[in-house]
Amino acid sequence: MNSQASLQLVATHDDGSIDSNFDYPEIPTIASGNGSYGLAVNGVKATLESEKYDAATIRAEFKTYQTILPDPDKLLQEQHSFSLLRRKIEQSNIELPRFLKYKSEGGIKPHHALCCLLLSEYEAEKDRKEADKTRVYSSLVRILSLGYLHRQLNNPAEFIRDQFGRVAHAIPTDVVTPPVLRKKIRNRGLPVPNYFLDPEDEKQFPPHIALLVILQDGEKESRKLDNILYRILFSLFALVALLLRIVLEVIGGAGAIWGGAECFSLRTTDNVELWRWISVAVGVLCLLRFVTLNAPQMEDEGDILGPAGPWSLRLPVRLRAVCDHPFHYFVRALPPSSPNKKHE
Repeated sequence: MNSQASLQLVATHDDGSIDSNFDYPEIPTIASGNGSYGLAVNGVKATLESEKYDAATIRAEFKTYQTILPDPDKLLQEQHSFSLLRRKIEQSNIELPRFLKYKSEGGIKPHHALCCLLLSEYEAEKDRKEADKTRVYSSLVRILSLGYLHRQLNNPAEFIRDQFGRVAHAIPTDVVTPPVLRKKIRNRGLPVPNYFLDPEDEKQFPPHIALLVILQDGEKESRKLDNILYRILFSLFALVALLLRIVLEVIGGAGAIWGGAECFSLRTTDNVELWRWISVAVGVLCLLRFVTLNAPQMEDEGDILGPAGPWSLRLPVRLRAVCDHPFHYFVRALPPSSPNKKHE
């Protein structure tokens, strides 16, 4: 094998590596567009408009098969495969949406359709403004935490949009494969949204599922997830779980020293004050440990309560996740993404 062939082979195998210097400089990104109008025209048109499959078409197409789909939480929990959804729709004698068709059938890749839909919402800032009651809660969280913490996103569609909002400016304006899309996002130092991750990644959920969840939310099918009764019950459950962890991990540590000293006859009437201070000191150390383990961090996003928030987990697993991380059910460290934020 000559040297030129060897270099070509290396380049071929090195293509997908995030550490590779083999890049695609000819592919512009949304950030290179001229203003917000350029974002919509370049982003959406370069992906699907030329195929006559824009966001409006995707939404209109959805109305033909939406009644046979499970609820958004079931879709996320069961993560129906591409083939299973095809069969389900075909058995109902309904025309397949193009993102569930094969290339030979004129199909469109699901992640392309998802980008098209989310870019249209991102540009129009559709459904991105918080409701008044949510805005009050968000402001209260920021004030009480001195700006460190923010309202948690427990609605899957809201979670999906928020992840996309962080990387929208890095989306290539040309149709690219998923590995290239991931590389372009990572090369800008941004976290790859869970639905764009490699299928082998445990945080990943399929882009066609994310697309359907967004479409269902647009038709108000996610209202169940924001039901006031559900929110009250899960908030109470998370609050009780948090208080029990404080009792067990903080007060329990101090109490163990106090009780253990008496059990082994180390605490007497002469040194009771000393052991009281020792117990308090241990309690303070336990509190510091509790804060270290439970305080939300930037790196927790997209993992700690499920790949798309707690609703993406089955009920028993969801309860366990909230028990393990009750504080995260209410707040997070990562600030919400903003369509108006300027990116260099």
